[in-house]
Amino acid sequence: MATPRTFGILAHVDAGKTTLSEQLLFRAGALRAAGRVDHGNTALDTDAIERSRGITVFSNQAWLEHKDRRYTLIDTPGHIDFAAEAERVLPALDMAVLVIDGSSELDAHTEALYRLLKQDYRLPVIIFLNKTDLVGFDKERSLKQIRHRLTENIVCIENGQPDPEHLAVLDDVFCEMYLSGDTATEDAWESLRKLTGTAVPVLMGAALSGTGIDELLDLLALTAAGLDASDASFNASAPFRARVYQVRYDTNGERVAYLRILSGRLRPRDAFRFNYTTEKVHQIRCYRGSSFTTAEEALPGDAVGVTGLSIPRCGDVVLGDTLDTDNASCAKRFQPVLSVQVQPPSGVSPSLLLEKLRILEDEDPALNVQWDAAHGVSLVQVMGEVQMEVLTQLLADRYGIAVTLLPPQVLYKETVAAPTVGCGHYEPLRHYAEAHLRLSPGKRGEGITFESKCHVDDLHISYQSLIRSHVFERVHPGVLTGSPLTDIHVELLSGRAHLKHTEGGDFRESTYRAIRQGLMKTQCILLEPFYRFDLILPADCLGRAMTDILSRHGSHDAPDLDSETVRITGRGPVSAFLDYATQVRAYSHGKGSILFQPDGYDICHNPEEVIERIGYNCGADVQNPTGSVFCSHGAGFYVNWDEADSYMHLPVEKP
Repeated sequence: MATPRTFGILAHVDAGKTTLSEQLLFRAGALRAAGRVDHGNTALDTDAIERSRGITVFSNQAWLEHKDRRYTLIDTPGHIDFAAEAERVLPALDMAVLVIDGSSELDAHTEALYRLLKQDYRLPVIIFLNKTDLVGFDKERSLKQIRHRLTENIVCIENGQPDPEHLAVLDDVFCEMYLSGDTATEDAWESLRKLTGTAVPVLMGAALSGTGIDELLDLLALTAAGLDASDASFNASAPFRARVYQVRYDTNGERVAYLRILSGRLRPRDAFRFNYTTEKVHQIRCYRGSSFTTAEEALPGDAVGVTGLSIPRCGDVVLGDTLDTDNASCAKRFQPVLSVQVQPPSGVSPSLLLEKLRILEDEDPALNVQWDAAHGVSLVQVMGEVQMEVLTQLLADRYGIAVTLLPPQVLYKETVAAPTVGCGHYEPLRHYAEAHLRLSPGKRGEGITFESKCHVDDLHISYQSLIRSHVFERVHPGVLTGSPLTDIHVELLSGRAHLKHTEGGDFRESTYRAIRQGLMKTQCILLEPFYRFDLILPADCLGRAMTDILSRHGSHDAPDLDSETVRITGRGPVSAFLDYATQVRAYSHGKGSILFQPDGYDICHNPEEVIERIGYNCGADVQNPTGSVFCSHGAGFYVNWDEADSYMHLPVEKP
């Protein structure tokens, strides 16, 4: 049998994604009958929360077979609040089906999903234009929107074959054959196979009635064949390598790590030694929704659930006995922009609540659970109101804890306005490390980057590697509000160790202090999260909307106006637009709608107000000192940041 392939189904909420998944499984013989979302009997939306709300909350998978190949289908959430859940599985995919509701306007979230699939993860994409049997479907309008807002490289599949004109634009060889009149249906399909990853097939159908499902299965098989021709990376004889793309806890509370096997073989009772701890695989599970069968072996290409492993996290790549946290495997486009305080009910200790939240964080790392020791409360990060409601219900259903979530607060970040050099020295008795770092403004959205300009003759490469790891191992707080530091390029300029006294953790201290001192020596900038919005209103509401956007410190593109409605796209600060959906419904008398999605961070529109409200005192933050520790007469002493440069053992460079 050919190499197993994994594909994801992605869409904006209510586009028909789960219905399509059910039909694919049914037509491939994996289900006896296709479930329906409105009947609450789908094989993939198995959680009570999903069935009660009628939306997908958790990515779920099922295996199927078609044309002598095994596939794993992963159905992902469509609601924007769970976009990070959808993004987490993308590194495990070979290809993706993007479902578009053909009966309505192409929305901004679908645009974002397409960019995510093609630009960030470089996956072959098939577009399934759904609901073509409804009155609102307009073929020419839908194709025009896809070309204009997604890609020009579409190839429509109609009447059982790819459109030859579309192929001729993308394939020079086929173009010559087409112009000479010497093409057959087989030539068109072969051309489309060769264009895997370049062309975007567009198939029209109706998932609810099953129209187009068989054709979609054949398109998936064609795309898989195209991948076979260019991808020879799967090797069962190579050392074991697998990507952890999801973590779940089953109904018995057992942890299941979902692995995409990249090379080698995996068998039950295989042992792994992580961080000096040995763990053994108990079961290898092949899932179809909540049900599974066990397997005696998993080979390259397989996507399986594994029990017995507690250490590998979502995003890790298992390389034999080591774990490599691959940043590209973690959700990066869809990041939470809000923080909420979770209050336990009377009789439930904060520590018990924190323990349960840590389990949910294992499944959803974007929650980023934090313990606020100063106030004795737990904080979690969320995308929006629906996720908050689901989190509350999860804690109640799983653990019987009826929590209260306080109103959400915006998550701010900090960066630097100009280059600065920070120096950190750590020399209590029998310890020694010094590090000098230049911090420079980075590109917006890049996070923290690092390079070393220190010669190995001045500081051994192992110590330089330690400094690099300490730069990335934690979130560094800024000095304005204590918010996470971001968009900074860190350069290691120089460093010094001691032959006898440098021990583990010494360079951690000097690195942290160097970063903090550098921030104190320069102008820092407060950043706030922005939304990109897609606003559709009755035409007579245009003036009100444009006034509102400007008053909320937003910006917008030129309005797209037709006879009855107007569409406005733009961006603005999350803090200013949090309540705007309610306002839109009110002044449009329920006829307007607005869709928000995270659009990165930008300069805060009201930094003085935010800084005063948060009231962070960097000098009083004993967990994150800005000064350094030096040694004199056998005792360590603390030197404040503004005097530390004159005590450094290495020359301090200029920014």
